[in-house]
Amino acid sequence: MGGKGSGRPRKHRTIREDAERQDALIRGYLEELAQSGVSPRTLDAYGKDLASFRLFLRSRGKGGPTEGDVDRSLALSYLFDLEQREYRPRSVLRILSSLRSYYHWLCAKGLTATNPFEDISGPRLPRTVPAILSERDMAGLLARAPGGEGWPERRDRAILELFYLTGIRLSEMAALVRSDLSNASGRIRVRGKGNRERMVPLVGQAKETLLRFLEAPGGSPGDPLFPQAPGGGPLSVYQIGRIVRKHVQEAGLGDRGVTPHTFRHSCATHLLDRGMDLRKIQELLGHRSLGTTQKYTHVGLAELRRKYDRIRQESPDHDDPNG
Repeated sequence: MGGKGSGRPRKHRTIREDAERQDALIRGYLEELAQSGVSPRTLDAYGKDLASFRLFLRSRGKGGPTEGDVDRSLALSYLFDLEQREYRPRSVLRILSSLRSYYHWLCAKGLTATNPFEDISGPRLPRTVPAILSERDMAGLLARAPGGEGWPERRDRAILELFYLTGIRLSEMAALVRSDLSNASGRIRVRGKGNRERMVPLVGQAKETLLRFLEAPGGSPGDPLFPQAPGGGPLSVYQIGRIVRKHVQEAGLGDRGVTPHTFRHSCATHLLDRGMDLRKIQELLGHRSLGTTQKYTHVGLAELRRKYDRIRQESPDHDDPNG
């Protein structure tokens, strides 16, 4: 009875029990993140990152993150494995953030002694200037926005105007409900990252277009501001992105890589060019750090350099030092 085959069921049961224990830990961690206001999209990404790391550990013969045998060397091996599988640097950084945060939680719970990802730096991202449209191009795009008075046309026009004139994020746009709009104050309540709320002013065309879209009677305060159809469910981030791409194509800007985030970058850059204080732009966009907002100063400088270079190239005496 205690022969060679008697140990197999016990081994399989141990593996299964370990997997169940790890699943329970990950669920507990993700539940706490959800309660702290982390978005469902981020939770889904973290869950996939942790599941992938568990598979890696199993391939190396390790029981799991709380077994005490995941050290810095193994953590570096995992990052090397991601690099060999040609993960993009931005994805590697997100995965590193997921694992570092999870191990921090495990340490706080007393389930592991050290965080092997604590002092590991991820790959460097190339410094990029956010894509923007000039004020002229943006005005042209909005001028070509749906001109009809049908319900879909009015909805799409309101989405485009709101993106540019408020700098709102795509995920924030999709989460808006009717009660977020205050006609009296001319402001709209926006729920940003970490479930932080801010009040964004509606001015000029954005306010007029939005109110025209909502002028039809009916609708409850909790109804989505931008539904798929009258009385229907909210547009998803994918559906809103598709609406933007459609009208970008129709405006002849399809080759410029314009996305909803381009509207946000363009809004911030144009406000900065017009002299708005950087702190005010930070508040408008919902940036926690002023450093995040300061990248728009680099956008302005890059555009200034391009204009200067173009003027010099067009000038017939640009090589004359005394010119």
